[in-house]
Amino acid sequence: MQKLIESAAALRSALAAKSGIYELKLRALLELADELKIAKEYTASLPPIEIGSITLVDQVVLVLLAKIVTPRKIIEIGTYKGFTTRLFIENTPEDCDVVSIDLPKGLTAHLAETDERSALSSAEQNDDYLRKRQEIDGEAYLTSITEAQRKRLTLVKEDSTTINFKEAFQSAEMIFIDGGHEHQIVRADTENAFGIVKRGVIVWHDYNSKIHGDVTEYLAEFSKSQVVFHVANSLVAFALVNIEL
Repeated sequence: MQKLIESAAALRSALAAKSGIYELKLRALLELADELKIAKEYTASLPPIEIGSITLVDQVVLVLLAKIVTPRKIIEIGTYKGFTTRLFIENTPEDCDVVSIDLPKGLTAHLAETDERSALSSAEQNDDYLRKRQEIDGEAYLTSITEAQRKRLTLVKEDSTTINFKEAFQSAEMIFIDGGHEHQIVRADTENAFGIVKRGVIVWHDYNSKIHGDVTEYLAEFSKSQVVFHVANSLVAFALVNIEL
């Protein structure tokens, strides 16, 4: 049974533990933001309704974590159409760089275009559907960002599991893992993330997903040696790295 964290004080207490997955109410993060005197305003579009996007609660959690950690660099694994990329760009200061990674067309050209119904039938078909849609549609949500925002953004077209993160990115304070959802890919992305985040937050999407069970299974294993928080009523889980609250 996961312990329910309902307050900022309980969140701080849980950080002292050595392992486990803790269910965290959004209220606890909001209370923490109040205590840290974090500005409540943020910029966002209405959440997309298409497959592969994030919910309103997911959106709020990502913004809150970015405001709490105040990263100088955010790395997103899984650009898709760029909604969360834009969310990060619009809610971080001018000295925060955003890097977003997705597959090059050469690795997705062989995939057949399918419909949404097929995409909901299995984890593998869901990922392949999203990969193909990304190839076809591109980063649609990034077309209207400002020139100043574009200068802070780097789009990387590579397989994230083959990148040497230390050589390519040196360091980061926030990494959002939302690329391939197979167990081995989540593991590789997580290991790469922890290799360069010395202080900050690592975030996983699709925890408790009805389709992508590998994320949940991997974090159950991973949490045997690391405290992981899952935000109730969201698909977001995260781990804080050397953060004092």
